[in-house]
Amino acid sequence: MMQDFIELKKHYQRALNELPKGSFYHFSINHKFRHSVQVLHAGQEIMANSPELADISQEFKTDAERALLFHDIGRFHEMVCIYRDNIKNIIVGAGTNKYDHGFIGYDILKEIPQYNHLKLLLAVKYHGKMMEQVKTSDLWQEAEKSPDEMIIKKILYIVRDADKLANLRVIKSTGHLKEDLFYKQLSPDAKRAGITPEVMAQFENHQVIFFPTIRSYNDRVMMVLSWIFDFNFQYTRKLFLHAGLAYYLFNELLLTGISDDIILKLKRIMNNFNTSSNCAIQP
Repeated sequence: MMQDFIELKKHYQRALNELPKGSFYHFSINHKFRHSVQVLHAGQEIMANSPELADISQEFKTDAERALLFHDIGRFHEMVCIYRDNIKNIIVGAGTNKYDHGFIGYDILKEIPQYNHLKLLLAVKYHGKMMEQVKTSDLWQEAEKSPDEMIIKKILYIVRDADKLANLRVIKSTGHLKEDLFYKQLSPDAKRAGITPEVMAQFENHQVIFFPTIRSYNDRVMMVLSWIFDFNFQYTRKLFLHAGLAYYLFNELLLTGISDDIILKLKRIMNNFNTSSNCAIQP
């Protein structure tokens, strides 16, 4: 694991040296380095508390920990690319994926022999993508032909859940949704606007909110609430619903004028989904 930390820090330090101190870009990659460690710890917590993972081997745990630590290794170069564009007065909008950190991370790791294997590469490349996209990818098809199919997929699910869990905890403790690039690029009206019908319809259908459909801060909060539909382990879902994480998001909606009736509706949808037989536990 020490060698893995050294590899991650090498890419972080390389980006740090190119970005101006005190800038948004500098702040962002410092946050992402901390986030990488937070996701590692969240993944270890999930593995220790999920009955679905009670029989994992030490080899599985080692591979999963590497995927957790490296899941955002592409973020550092991504931020350098955005900074270089900004110098040229090219503005990269939040969520545009002009530079995709998962794909960048995949390209980095596949060139390093000890990390060039599917148990790591699938999770790094697709930890942040909609599962509909993941399941049509070449790597997913390759996983389905592998004798290690269930191991490869479980590692992906652990990384996806741990990434969201770590982000939720930071959002709750720091109000990070109002510090990120998306919020900074919103107009004053969009920061105050309600939930758009398209976003509400996705939520009612138990869908993770599609980022390009987000038009307001409240839509962004709804996207984070919709993560419950993508959680793969019951342990993660329970933490989301009962450890104050969902409550913080509901309160953000209330602060911007969303009615109590809408909040109650959202809670019913989430609780009914959590206890339904078609919940998103994988595999």
